[in-house]
Amino acid sequence: MEKLEKLKNSSHLVILGAGATMATIPNGDKNGRKSSVMNNFISELGLNDCLNKIKFKTKSNNLEDIYSEINEREDALEIKLTLETAIRNHFSQLRLPDKPTIYDLLVLSLRRKDAIASFNWDPLLLEAFHRVSKITKDLPELIFLHGNVHAGICRKDNQYGHIRSKCKICGNRFEFIPLLYPIKNKDYTKDIFISEQWNKIHDYLQQSLLITIFGYGAPKTDEGALNLLKKGYGTNTRYLDNVEIIDIKEDRDELYDSWEHFSKISNGHLELHTSFFDSYISEFPRRSVEEYYKRNITGWWGESSFSLKSNYETFAELENDFKDILKTEVSLE
Repeated sequence: MEKLEKLKNSSHLVILGAGATMATIPNGDKNGRKSSVMNNFISELGLNDCLNKIKFKTKSNNLEDIYSEINEREDALEIKLTLETAIRNHFSQLRLPDKPTIYDLLVLSLRRKDAIASFNWDPLLLEAFHRVSKITKDLPELIFLHGNVHAGICRKDNQYGHIRSKCKICGNRFEFIPLLYPIKNKDYTKDIFISEQWNKIHDYLQQSLLITIFGYGAPKTDEGALNLLKKGYGTNTRYLDNVEIIDIKEDRDELYDSWEHFSKISNGHLELHTSFFDSYISEFPRRSVEEYYKRNITGWWGESSFSLKSNYETFAELENDFKDILKTEVSLE
């Protein structure tokens, strides 16, 4: 019984893909810029003329396929550098709308014991973290599995943070962290920052009772990443765990197949949702693990006393809704 009780203090790990950013800014960012999936991304960057300088073997318009081929060709080095610069510039310009977004709700609905691991290059998750930190400092750890355009590092002291910040040890400004671009056989150990991020998610995969995978389709150029996620989750059945997949993909059988390993290890506890607002995070903000335990392990049949709304207009409204639950946390410290 004591072992079961400890589960209430387990972590909730959220893994984000491009679909999560698209759900966060479905109508574009603060300035109308769109976040895109990999298809047609080259056109949106305005690089068609640049890429027409060489003849591609791939007929795909998918960034992952195109970049993978460019990376292997000696005659495409200049185009590769142009593409990488355009990618970094594009994502660096994205900004959250003024109203609370799904990313703001996500970050605020988790706590220090939890983590959000993102495959996305864009800075929107960092911006959301900064915005809701004005409401509470008890927020989840952020992990960037492919790097981030606003993440910087001091390699001398192995310190990292926002690119505009300085190293707390030597006082030097951070330098950009190389983004992990879409090639099939990525090296997750070459860069110290990326390697450390994967060590962190491995720990969270081991200790989390709940895992939510939001908008990440495990593309073919992420085969290595998917294998690392499977390895981190382990091979021993975890009978009480639960895995949520939030994805708008219509082929639900394909989704089940993509995450079959996680379904098997969690003893079939795999749920598919099409909306963030159907998740445990939304139903039980800041209490997802405790309430999952209460409902599925102790047999509680009640409903949540506080769930997220999908139409917050201001941060003052958001803070007011979270006021009571945050007070409860302070009283328990």
